[in-house]
Amino acid sequence: MATRKLTDGFVEGFEADGRDQTIWDETLARFGLRITPAGRKLYVLQYRAKPAPGVPSTSRKVTIGEHDGALWNVTKARAAARKVLGAVDVGGDPVAERQATAEAHERDKAAAADAKAKAAADAEARELDRFEAVADRYVARALTKKRSGAEAARLLRQGPVAAWGSRHVAAIRRVDVADLLDAIAQRSPATARLTYAALRGLFGWCIERELLNVSPCDHVKAPPRPAARDRVLSDGELAVIWQGADALGFPFGPVIKLLILTGQREGEVAGMAWSELDLDAATWTIPKERTKNAREHVVDLAPEAMAVIGAVPRDGDLLFPARRASARKHVRATGETDLKPVVGFAAAKRLLDGDVRPKTKVPLPTYDLAHWRLHDLRRTAASGIAGMPGGRFPPHVVERVLNHASGVTGGLVGVYQRHEYRPERKAALEAWGAHVAAVVDGLKPDSNVRRFRG
Repeated sequence: MATRKLTDGFVEGFEADGRDQTIWDETLARFGLRITPAGRKLYVLQYRAKPAPGVPSTSRKVTIGEHDGALWNVTKARAAARKVLGAVDVGGDPVAERQATAEAHERDKAAAADAKAKAAADAEARELDRFEAVADRYVARALTKKRSGAEAARLLRQGPVAAWGSRHVAAIRRVDVADLLDAIAQRSPATARLTYAALRGLFGWCIERELLNVSPCDHVKAPPRPAARDRVLSDGELAVIWQGADALGFPFGPVIKLLILTGQREGEVAGMAWSELDLDAATWTIPKERTKNAREHVVDLAPEAMAVIGAVPRDGDLLFPARRASARKHVRATGETDLKPVVGFAAAKRLLDGDVRPKTKVPLPTYDLAHWRLHDLRRTAASGIAGMPGGRFPPHVVERVLNHASGVTGGLVGVYQRHEYRPERKAALEAWGAHVAAVVDGLKPDSNVRRFRG
């Protein structure tokens, strides 16, 4: 083992001969210069760590630095070696300590990475468990194939999602449900009851997926069933509403007229498609996918209804497509050729009631009617057909006209009695259409119309 006093001159003048060799310093034991086959000159230190009793000692070799004459030279390297050896001489093990420090640093880095990943996962979970996100998943996975799914989804968006959208689903409490239902009931008791049913379904789904342990709907009483309405419009009111529909214009004007003439539901009329119409036979076949009782329904169209339909511009399959910018954006995004059915009945009704002035700034003729709803038109048609002179159209015919599966055509009768009464239904709707035309032509105010400005 070669030894000599290391100096900067010696180190700089030493020529490598392609071997790996070490020259130890005579001035400081355990400190030396290693020359690699490639000619690199490295200051090294070798020591034997003092082990615990009964444990073999371990030889350590440490590279202090590479000679460059500036950052590392003999003097600096020897001083660094003395510092390390001083720790060794008092029982330390700098190499093991450095390794332990590095390992601790790696553990800390790993722990920090794990914590960061957990925080990200928790944040993602919180985002996924926001009420709005949960409601979207529920609608997509549980309601899409249900006939009532679209209505339940609408109720959830308009009420609960609007109120609690950004809150964690587990943070929704019983008092939140009760307060929301109370607020909705002030506007519409029926909507509050339907919203309660939609919420029960959603929270039950959450329990199945362990998003919740207890439903916040538990021990919240369902809003009471609203009293059945019995509002039937008089002939004078019906005539005024017809004139209001004229003033309202397309698309809600024709929709309201067809509600009057056919007695069908708002959604069914709004979604009327040219492909559902047989103009030669004057019939409208509503597919079972669009009826409340999932049963295909053929509606005979009176001449007055045919006249309304004949005035509708043909643009795609739907007679009354949505015209809002959002609907047009949907068409551009999806490439679909037809828009969705028209929406906005509430806004149209506010125009009719004079709560909102039309562009003409003149109230529509209906603004003085006693309180009424669009669904009253269906009840009025049913009552009007049943009340035709001579009792020509008994209740079972009226129920078939309305596509009802209740009353005299429900229960066992509905199961075994499959006669459709087509001739009677056709006669009923033609008689009703003629009656509506007569009252519109002879428009006169009555006691339910406080004032009329023609």
